[in-house]
Amino acid sequence: MSKFFKNNKLIVILCAIIVFIALIGVSLRSQSQSPVEQYVGDSVAFGQKAVSYPVHFVTGSINTLFAKDSSKEQQSKVKQLETENERLKSENKKYKKELDIEDISKFEPISSTVLSRNPDQWMNTLVINQGAKDGIKNNMAVMTSEGLVGRISKVNQFSSQVDLISTNTRANRLSVNIQHDGKNVFGLIDHYDSKNEELIITDINNKDSVKKGDKVVTSGLADQLPSSIYIGEVSKVENDEYGLSKEVRLKTAANLSDLNHVYVAKRDPKTIPDSESGEN
Repeated sequence: MSKFFKNNKLIVILCAIIVFIALIGVSLRSQSQSPVEQYVGDSVAFGQKAVSYPVHFVTGSINTLFAKDSSKEQQSKVKQLETENERLKSENKKYKKELDIEDISKFEPISSTVLSRNPDQWMNTLVINQGAKDGIKNNMAVMTSEGLVGRISKVNQFSSQVDLISTNTRANRLSVNIQHDGKNVFGLIDHYDSKNEELIITDINNKDSVKKGDKVVTSGLADQLPSSIYIGEVSKVENDEYGLSKEVRLKTAANLSDLNHVYVAKRDPKTIPDSESGEN
C-alpha cells in the first residue's frame, strides 16, 4: 500500500510540473497579462512603494533624533533647507508649466508617478502607479510636459509597465512625422544611440527635405498612439550607409533618464487621422 501512495505522489508531482511549464508557455506567447502575472506585478509595485516611504521616514527621523546643535550642523541645515527650497521651486515651476500646456488636456491625461526603474533597464522600461482600475490600457502614450517618453506595454490592476521610446526593440519602432516648411515627412524611429542620447529615424526618402531644428511628432499611424504628440527636434541629417535614404538624428524634448512624474494619454477620436477614422 505504501508503495502505491509513493507512486501516486510521483505522478502528481510530474503532472504539476507539466502544468506549470504549460502555464509559462502560454503566458510567454500571450501579450495580455494573466491574472497571476497582474497579481505578481501589482504586489511587486506595492512592495516597492511600501518600502520606499518608511525608509525615507525612518531616515529622516534618525537624522533628527541624533542631530546636534553645533554651529557647523546649523550651517549644514541651512544649506539643506536652501537646497530643498530650490528643488521645490524647480518642481513648482515644472508643474505649473504642465498645467499651462493645452495640448495635453485634449488627450484626457491620467497623472501618474514612477514607482520603479531597474538600473540595468534604465533606458528601456519603468513602472507607474496606475493600472487597469484607473483606465490604463496597452499602447497608450506616456508623456511629460516636454513631450512623448513611451507607451504602455503591460497593464496590471494597480500598476503598469512603460516601454520608453529609447527601447531598442523592433516591436518598439515608432512612426513619426518630421514637420518641415508646412509639410509632414514620414519616418520610423529605428533605435536609440545611448552614446549621443539621440533617437535615429530611418526610411526617409532622399527627395524629402529635412533640416536641423525641424520638429518631430507622432504620426498616429499604425502605432495606436494619438497623432501630433511632440517628441523633439532634428539635431542632424545625413545619408544612410548605402546612400539610398536619409538618416535623421532626433534629440528628445523630455529627459528620458530623469522621469518621476508622467501622464498617460487616452486615444481621443479627435486625435486620430482622417484616414484611420474613416476605416472604423
